[in-house]
Amino acid sequence: MKKMTQKSLLTLILVLSLCVFALLNLCAQAIDRRYHPALDLTEGKLYALSDETRRVVADLTDETTVYVFSPQEEYPAMLREMLRRYEQLSPNIRVAYVDPAANPVLLTHYQQMGAELSAADILVEGQRRIKAIAYGDLILYDGNTPKGIDLEQKLASAHVYVNSAYTPRVVFTTGHGERPTRALQTLFTDHNYTLETKAIAVEDAAQPEIMVVAAPTYDFTVEDLALLDAYVAAGGKLMVFVEPSSAEMPNLSGFLQQWGMAVQHNVVFEPKAFAAGSQHNIIPMYTSSAVNAYFADHPVYVAMPSASSITVEGLAAHRVEPLLRTTSDAYAKTDLAYTSTQQAEGDAPGPFVVAALAGESVFLAGSRMIYADDLMSVESYGNRMFLAQVLSALWQETVTLAIPAKSLENAPLPITGEQAQTLAIVLAVVLPLMALALGTAVRLRRRRL
Repeated sequence: MKKMTQKSLLTLILVLSLCVFALLNLCAQAIDRRYHPALDLTEGKLYALSDETRRVVADLTDETTVYVFSPQEEYPAMLREMLRRYEQLSPNIRVAYVDPAANPVLLTHYQQMGAELSAADILVEGQRRIKAIAYGDLILYDGNTPKGIDLEQKLASAHVYVNSAYTPRVVFTTGHGERPTRALQTLFTDHNYTLETKAIAVEDAAQPEIMVVAAPTYDFTVEDLALLDAYVAAGGKLMVFVEPSSAEMPNLSGFLQQWGMAVQHNVVFEPKAFAAGSQHNIIPMYTSSAVNAYFADHPVYVAMPSASSITVEGLAAHRVEPLLRTTSDAYAKTDLAYTSTQQAEGDAPGPFVVAALAGESVFLAGSRMIYADDLMSVESYGNRMFLAQVLSALWQETVTLAIPAKSLENAPLPITGEQAQTLAIVLAVVLPLMALALGTAVRLRRRRL
């Protein structure tokens, strides 16, 4: 009777345990169907959305639809999960997958509205306008190797753009051999600027918020600079990029000197902080300027290949704030036809300023390569983030987002080949043998009882 009671008790406990587990399983399934929870156990928190994205979504309450022109099951799982989490941030956000082969009408409709769309692209539609996001812009590459995912920045910026009452304008000057890159232009469109490329002229309508002079190859005319001067005097903002060159540009140099910044005819080398094995590819240090406050918590640095130094001249009319500076070990060669990169007699000693902001109106960088496509897309360099901070400092009337791309690189395990081999033997041989021996010992002991 006692044994039967014990058996009955054990049976009851087993049945109750099974019921509890079944109930927990049903609750978990219900929660999954309703809320789709998922833990982000990835090393780089690939799926975790930033506080900046959450703030944008919380501030903008208009209904927004994100169309993904791809069958849902064929879209990359990583991007699907990020879109799912984005949709959960607000009941005003809806993500819809549209198969362009089965339903070409919707794709054609938005193409007729002016959106450049193809299969796998994304379109964000808000209350005021639409914005297309090319699938190719979502993945950042280092050569042919994918290095990061830029979906969060693209989505958050598009969310602001399609619901904002006003969008600022940026004009890239032309007519002087300027050399902008796609990455530099994308920086502005990602921050919801309407982009134009045109010769400097008197604006009949409202002036653009920002004008960009992207590494001209020959000088501006006096008339051009008079228009630029009037533009800045009226409250416009200017970004100028130059590089070491044998071409003389006295007019542009004179204009910049009026703002307290003189571009030197040299090329800077940095023996203590450089990239890609060349002292020519300098890694400047951030100054204590408020523009660089972001990098106190985000320690990534700017790469500036082929940079000229900038002499900051103190002027009462314009306060000049250095933003990027080399170490005191840097040196500059004035002979641009140098045959050796080693420091030689006659080279100017550092430190040097290589980027500065004058009067919160004119930004100057001594390198064209600072906005090179490859450097702007590499998550391990801070080029894109630095220029985004400058953009925010120049024009504070619009939302400027600086959301880092999600890195796809995994840190290697810090073990040697011998350690890996030993670990494999332990897991594949030793542990199974120990389990077998333990099981055999337990079985023999029970047989003796």
